[in-house]
Parts: sequence; C-alpha cells; structure tokens
Amino acid sequence: MRQSHASFTLTFAATLAASLAVLLGASGCVAKSKFEEAQKQNEALKKESESLKAEVTSAGAANTEAQATLDEVQKALEDLRSKELKAVRTSLAIAQEGKASGKREELKAEIEEIRKAVRENLAKLATLSKQKKESDAKVAALEGKVTTMGRLIDELRKSLEEKETMLAELEQKVLQLQQVTEELKTTVAAKEAEITGKEEQLATAYVVVGTKAELQKAGLVEKKGSVLGLGGSWKQTGFFDETLFRKIDVRKEKEFPFGAPPDKVRILTSHAKESFELAADPPKGSRLVVKDADRFWQGSRYLIVLVPG
Repeated sequence: MRQSHASFTLTFAATLAASLAVLLGASGCVAKSKFEEAQKQNEALKKESESLKAEVTSAGAANTEAQATLDEVQKALEDLRSKELKAVRTSLAIAQEGKASGKREELKAEIEEIRKAVRENLAKLATLSKQKKESDAKVAALEGKVTTMGRLIDELRKSLEEKETMLAELEQKVLQLQQVTEELKTTVAAKEAEITGKEEQLATAYVVVGTKAELQKAGLVEKKGSVLGLGGSWKQTGFFDETLFRKIDVRKEKEFPFGAPPDKVRILTSHAKESFELAADPPKGSRLVVKDADRFWQGSRYLIVLVPG
C-alpha cells in the first residue's frame, strides 16, 4: 500500500514538473525573444540618437533644450532595459514557485513602474516633437534633420508601446502557469485522498470475542454435528454484522489478550497458522500476537474468538 502511494505521488510530481517545464519554457522563450528584439531596436536608436546629438550640438544654443531632452529620453531607455529584465526574472520566479503571494505583488509593482516610465517618456517625446516644429523656423541648420528626428521620435514611441504590450503578455503567461499549477496540485491532492481512503479501507478489520452463548445469541456461531444434544462442535454461521464487531486498524493493533488459557481459546475464523501465535499470558490469560498482518488478515477480515463462559 505504501509503495503504491509513493509510486503515485512520484508519477504526479513528474507530471507536474513536466507540465510546468513546458509552459515555463514557452513563456521564457517569448519573453526572452521580445526582450532581445527590443534591445536591438534600442541599440539602433541609440546610434541614431548619438549621430543626431552631434549635429544638434553644432547647430548652436538654439537646440540646447532639444539636445537635453533627447539625452534624458536616451537615459530613460537604458533604465527601462534594467526594469524590463527585472520584471522578466520576477515573473519566471513566480511561475517556478507556483505561488501568487509576495512575488505576485512585486511583479505588479514592477510592471506599474515600467508603465509609468513609458508614459513619462512619451510625454517628453511629445514635447520634443513640439520643440522640433517650433525650431524649424529658427534653426536653418536643422532643416535637413527634421525628418530624421521625427522618425526617431516615432520609433522610440513604437518601441516603448511594444514593451508595454510585451509586459501585458508576460503577465498573462504567469497567470496561466499559476492556474495550471493549482489545477495539478488539486488533482494530486484528490488522488492522494482517494489512495488514503483505500488504504484505510484495506487496513480495517473487525474483531469479536465472546462465549458460546454470546456468539450464538448474536447469530455468529451455531452447534453442528450433535446427536440428541450430545457431541458436535461450534461453527461459524457465515453471518457478519459489522455492528456486532469491534472495528480496528490492523497496522496499529496486532495483539489481542483473552481472559482464558490458550487451550481454552478457539479462533473460529480462518487465518494462516504461521501468521500468528497464541501464547499464555500469566497468570491465567492468553494473548494472540499477529506476526504477519498481511497473511493473517488475508484469510478473513473478521476475527471471531470463542472463550469459555
């Protein structure tokens, strides 16, 4: 029984681990792919930004504010990369632990922080776009770069918006992993409860000890083979009313004392002789000791013992 229980637990543990590995791998690959793609885009934008900054610098004091804003947005992009990576690591940690507790709240806070940074940078880019338009009439040197700056602003906006979408998808993956984990845990718990119930059933037996009169009155024994009331022997009737027996756990109860010597005690039910011992229990009693519980109860789940009245 214990081996069967252990085997089942190991099987379900393996199923749980395999299912989580597949889902976790899928979630991790999607997050990693999107993150690496965003990194490449940010690197390209960084190079264009540095090139544009060099030309903005040469344009003079009229573009100092635009350059400062561009520097600030570029720095925010670098900070955003670290926040994204932290959120990805937190989400994967939640999936591996299968718990929606403190880590879950931590992930929400990290996502909200990134969203806030996205909105702030979009606002700065809007201001920079407005400044670009206002500077068109003032700085002739920037006329050739207006299109480049506009494209840079659009690409930065698109990159930030894609990051917000990626985080939403990642959050959904984490929720799915947690749901699958909880479902598997529920299934394992139900199966373990079922196995425990079966083990309890297999470990249950029934014992009754009584005199001839008591057992006959209960309908458990009758005298057979007598002639004119003489001779014969007491046999089981084959009637088993569990309410007349004492229910026991065979894993815990393996000794049964009687208030009569061994030669006066009769075990009426069928049990393998080598599976038990009926020995004297001084001063006047005896004791049945079950040496091999599996073999002893294999013959009958009921133990009927006849003692002198």
